[in-house]
Order: sequence, then C-alpha cells, then structure tokens
Amino acid sequence: MTWPSRLDVVLGAFRWLEYAGLIGFIGVVVIRRLAAMPPALGWARPSMQPALVAAFIGGLGVALAETLRDWHPTGAGAVRVLTEGVALLLCIYVRRWVVPPALIAVAALASAGHAGDVNPAAGAVLTDAVHVLSAGVWAGGILVLATVFPPGGWGGEAGRALLERFGRVAFLAFAVTALTGVLRAIDSVHSVNALWETQYGLVLSVKTAGVLVMVAMSALVWRRKPAAAPYEALVVLLILAATAVLAVSQVPHWTSTLSQWPP
Repeated sequence: MTWPSRLDVVLGAFRWLEYAGLIGFIGVVVIRRLAAMPPALGWARPSMQPALVAAFIGGLGVALAETLRDWHPTGAGAVRVLTEGVALLLCIYVRRWVVPPALIAVAALASAGHAGDVNPAAGAVLTDAVHVLSAGVWAGGILVLATVFPPGGWGGEAGRALLERFGRVAFLAFAVTALTGVLRAIDSVHSVNALWETQYGLVLSVKTAGVLVMVAMSALVWRRKPAAAPYEALVVLLILAATAVLAVSQVPHWTSTLSQWPP
C-alpha cells in the first residue's frame, strides 16, 4: 500500500478547494434558478463570486503542483484555470455569461482525473462529467443552502418552500450521482478485497460511507429538523476531501481498464 507524497498532499488540498468551488458554483446556479420560480424567493440569491474564487485559486494551485510534479503543465489543467479565470472576471465585471465557461471547467475537470487514463477514455470521461454535474446539483445545492438564511428560518413558510423545490431536483440528481459513481467505482476497483487492501479502496470506502451519512442527514432535514442542514454541508466538504485524495491516489494497476484485469 503506497501513500501520497508531500507534493501530492498539497495537490490534493488544491484539488479539494477547486472541487468545492466548482461543485458550489453549480449549487449556486441551481438554488438561484429554483428561487426564481414563481412565486419568486428574492432572499435566496447567493453570490457566485466565493465559489468562483475558490475554484480559480484551487485550479491554479493544482496546475502549479502538477507542473512541479511532472515538469510540464497538463492541457486539461490549463483549460480549467483559463475558464475559471474567465468566469470569475465575467462574474465581477460583466455579471453575464458566467455559466458557460464554468461548465467548460467542469468538463475539463472530468477529463483530468483517472477517467482520462482509461482506454478508451471517452465513456469514462463522459460518466465522470455527468457525475460531477449531478453531484453539483445535489451536494452543491446542499452546500449552498447552508449559506442562505430564509426569513422565519428553515421551518418557516419561505424556507420550506425552497426546500420543497430543491427536493424535487435533488432526488433525481442523487440517483444519477449514485449510478455514475458506482459505474466509475466498478471500473476502478474490480476486487472487493481492494476496498481494504489498497489506499484507493480505503478512501473510496470512506467516501461511500460519507454519502450514506449525507442521505441519512437529508432524511432528518426533510423530517422538519433543519438544524442538521449545516452539518450536512460539512459532510459534503469532507466527501469532497475524500474525492481529492482519490484523485491523487494510484488506482490499483490491475483495475485501470477491463483489458488489464487478470484472468
């Protein structure tokens, strides 16, 4: 079992920041769209800037760390930093056309992970992209909900209205996230023993446990216990940290592709 180097730890920290920023940005877009539905909820318009700042700083840090580790920048990393920077500038100075470059950054994020090492990579990259987008709708929405404060609290009429709107899309987004996550996990870990015999498998197990905790906490929130919402957002950040560790961890060599799986 091998563990990340110090540079990989730094790389993982920047990846976590970038993941949180991009996932959070998708969540901001979703919450703002839901709040704009009639009757409009004018109080639920979280700012896009914090998420974009986090994504840009994280993406820039990842690009620099990858350059130091591999002695050359990656194309996907350069695209992400460029599009994240463009989205941030548009958000600050133009306040329009922010979503397209940010979505390009999300697509580039999918191609920069282990999915890009699969041969052929197109299917795995597409699965990862759908996984990130659906996770942004579900987990990103939960993360953003913890930053808004409805009049009368989440138990009040305004808070319940937004939660009901979010619930209608969150369930489908969770289902897509779970399905695509299982598909990518099967492509990476074909042996059950690898879940506790390899570092990648251990972190994947921790991430899966975190997702199950999130599902349980979501059930609490829907049972009119909104006090659990901030803790649910904390679990989202911890799951993103596990995802960042997975990104810098070595996939067991026999599970990189189906063609390499031993008989």
